[in-house]
Amino acid sequence: MTSCPECGTEANAPYKTWSISRKSSKTAGITEITLGMYECSECGNKFRAGVRNKGEISIKGVAERIKDIEGEFLNTLKNLREKLKTLETERSNLLMEIDELKKMAEAKADALESEIGMLRDEVQSLKQLLGVGEMDP
Repeated sequence: MTSCPECGTEANAPYKTWSISRKSSKTAGITEITLGMYECSECGNKFRAGVRNKGEISIKGVAERIKDIEGEFLNTLKNLREKLKTLETERSNLLMEIDELKKMAEAKADALESEIGMLRDEVQSLKQLLGVGEMDP
């Protein structure tokens, strides 16, 4: 397994992996190496390290790779759960904000209706005072 270069804690599975190919001068062939990004569970240090060499095929190697894949899936699942929780919280906050804005809009509409009613009454009063409506033939 891989250890953290800062504190020496044994790292779990990498949260990201990628493969690189390089020419080997000893064998005059191409060797493919898989690297991984790790995060230390103790100190939080992020570091790169080799995961495995594709040339090695053994039961132990396959078992370790399965454990690595399982760890990657668990990290992905953990991240997705955190994102879902955050999104659900944001959704409920937005729904509450929408309800508050609806109430404010209804209150403003009620106030405008009341003001319009008062203005209509005032227009009617002024028409009566000036006798505008009475002069029509």
